[in-house]
Amino acid sequence: MDKIDKLLCKIPRGDRLRLANAISMIVSGEYGGLDRKKLKGYDCIYRACIGRYRIIYYDDGKEIWIKAIKRRDESTYNSF
Repeated sequence: MDKIDKLLCKIPRGDRLRLANAISMIVSGEYGGLDRKKLKGYDCIYRACIGRYRIIYYDDGKEIWIKAIKRRDESTYNSF
């Protein structure tokens, strides 16, 4: 079980389903309906807002890596 799976197990079921759906959309490249923005100061790092959670991922057009799934607070974007 990787870090993303462990994190998703700790999130309430309704939020977990919405996050899993958003992750599948990001991986497939279908961004319609996602609140997706590029992070300032970074070339290929984006965030998607899913309720009170943020999916932070790297997308250079060839590869997509999910870097973090965090609940929105003051320190959400500090580690990037």
